[in-house]
Amino acid sequence: YAAEDPRSRPPAGSGARDRAGAVSGLDRLTRLAAMLRARRFDETLIANAELVSGVFHVSIGHEAVAAALAGARTASDLIMLNHRNHGALAAIGTDVEVSYREILGRDGGPQRGRAGSLHLADVANGVPYTSAMVAGGVALAVGMALAKQRLGREGIVFAFFGDGAMGEGAMYESLNLAALWKLPLLFVCESNASADRDGGRANALQAARTLTALADVHQIPATAVDGGDPEAVAATMDDAVAAVRAGGGPRFIEARLPPWPGNATFLPRLVTGELDLRDAEQPGDAGGWSGADPVLAEARALLGDGVALADLLELDRSVLATVQRAFASAAAAPCAPDSVATSGVWSAP
Repeated sequence: YAAEDPRSRPPAGSGARDRAGAVSGLDRLTRLAAMLRARRFDETLIANAELVSGVFHVSIGHEAVAAALAGARTASDLIMLNHRNHGALAAIGTDVEVSYREILGRDGGPQRGRAGSLHLADVANGVPYTSAMVAGGVALAVGMALAKQRLGREGIVFAFFGDGAMGEGAMYESLNLAALWKLPLLFVCESNASADRDGGRANALQAARTLTALADVHQIPATAVDGGDPEAVAATMDDAVAAVRAGGGPRFIEARLPPWPGNATFLPRLVTGELDLRDAEQPGDAGGWSGADPVLAEARALLGDGVALADLLELDRSVLATVQRAFASAAAAPCAPDSVATSGVWSAP
């Protein structure tokens, strides 16, 4: 469902850089706040999973990509997300209570509880739809980018998808048309694939050596980046976005992300425990999830820049309190009336 009567919210802005190209401390704190909103949103949902009807997916481990999107997008851009949409929405400034209401089937959200976890939307922040169909949102993004081009509209389109989408025919039709028509479109692949080292392939289901090679063959400049390095992801996305905005046609990013262990089962479980920023005082090469966690990586970078741990913990407490209040309010809200199920679905003769 597309969102109806969205709330008016200010768009997220892009972070400024100094002459050396480094992100300032203030911008890094803003980035960490976006990542914390994404993480605490999902942790709170997992902790209350018994209130969710049906399945849901989380974006734990994808927070660096979500924060990079928040810094790169403008008010005129459009964003197509996939089944792991929570982190991006939380990072760009979507009202988290509205998202929780949709996921819990409560009234009061723009889709009145019909969206569930997999089809959240936020028109005010440039997310008109979310498609849980593998590669489904990519094809829609091509149409949106074509419309922008033909109508002379400002902004670009972001298409987010997982490495599994690279096995769908619609993906290659989208890459081909975007390149042929030089569309203002950025493809962002959040890849949890483990390289098939024995066969030298991108993953067990691909003959290609890399996923970026599949963009290269369509003459789309492509870059792979460590998705656990927030600064590298932000710089890569900023560069790609700048090229697309300048009229250079589509670009492709593969953000390589280690799978979060809590997604090993059909429903996510918080097997790694809740985030504790005090773990950022330990070296990043300690191994295990702590060493791969992008939120801790950003906290370590801030500590290295001289930001006090106490300040990071205070920021986290503020974010967590806001998220938990939003969840409690959403959970206490009434369910949507039965009539909502068919509202906007059937057309009167």
